[in-house]
Amino acid sequence: MLKILGFILLAALIIVMFNTPARNFMNNLLHKDKAELREEQVIGSVSGRNPRVEEIQQILRDAGFDPGPVDGAMGGQTRSAIKKFQKEKGLKQTGKIDSVTYLALNRQKETPKESAKMESEHFFTPLSEQRQEINVVAEEKKNRADVQEEIMSYRLKSKGRTKQIQTALKNSGFYKGKIDGKEGPQTKRAIKAFQKAKGLNPDGVVGPKTWEELNKFLKD
Repeated sequence: MLKILGFILLAALIIVMFNTPARNFMNNLLHKDKAELREEQVIGSVSGRNPRVEEIQQILRDAGFDPGPVDGAMGGQTRSAIKKFQKEKGLKQTGKIDSVTYLALNRQKETPKESAKMESEHFFTPLSEQRQEINVVAEEKKNRADVQEEIMSYRLKSKGRTKQIQTALKNSGFYKGKIDGKEGPQTKRAIKAFQKAKGLNPDGVVGPKTWEELNKFLKD
């Protein structure tokens, strides 16, 4: 009887040694990864489709980590996504779901919703509102420029200023008339000719840019 039992044990040993599937089964049975055991305790078996794995895949996808198909199967791509998630969160990169990783995933579950809400409220302004803001800013700049232009034009319309304009035009060779402080047609033509020569808008109005150029011909 003992001999028969010994032969059976020997045969079983030989089968395990030379049969790869049997050897792998025994190795898995005897040396099962501790991380795998912890994972089974947290989310259950991952040998087939698992609803918790599907939930994890969805969380990973929402967080920007591509787990592959959201099908509840723990494949290589899902493992890779778990490792990337663990790396970002400063966790041990095992690619397996322990209690700490599972807790971090559950916390992440609410983060995309809050982030999306913040982005919607603070960052993603509707295009119509963006255009409206741009128009308001442009209008404010135009109004400031118009006010500045009006102030400058008013100053330049005084008799003393007109004489300075005529003097500058004469010094620059664009005006041949009298320095009388009267802005007549001859002075107007001279201003336009001066503006055209300086690459300015030849409108005959002495604004800030035209005055800046004219002022150069009043200096000694």
